[in-house]
Amino acid sequence: MKLSQLPDGESIFLDANIFLYSAFDHPTFGRACRDFLNRVDQEEIHGYCSAFVLNEVFHKLMMSEIVNKFGVQAAAANNLFKQKQEIINELCDLWDEMDILNSINITILDGQIFPEFVDLSMKYHLLAMDSAHLAIMRRNGLTNLATNDADFKRVTDLKIWKP
Repeated sequence: MKLSQLPDGESIFLDANIFLYSAFDHPTFGRACRDFLNRVDQEEIHGYCSAFVLNEVFHKLMMSEIVNKFGVQAAAANNLFKQKQEIINELCDLWDEMDILNSINITILDGQIFPEFVDLSMKYHLLAMDSAHLAIMRRNGLTNLATNDADFKRVTDLKIWKP
């Protein structure tokens, strides 16, 4: 199902790729994700995510800006940062994007989800972060998921909404 078709008033958990497609102005999915995030911000839809999601977004935005600003390969961005932590002071886009995310009307869910995420990883063959997202969703009674991650198709009780 398409994000644009999600009815008003629904509650939905947002995966990191929704934020990243918007931030990176992805040629195929960027507009749909921005429009969707605007609907969340306008409270037409009740958006939820977790600190795990936001940490993933933060990390990927940071590494991307290091790659772009310092002309290194993606695989070398982390090492460059470890060698020269002061480069964080030269980043700009990262902070702007995080300010935008902080201003959107999204409820951030957290909580103790161990050992649930381990069980969910085994049951649905999910990577660690995806099983953590699913555990948080389950803990909060959410069944709608905004994502472009095909791995979640294995979770049959989820309704997947794609850009």
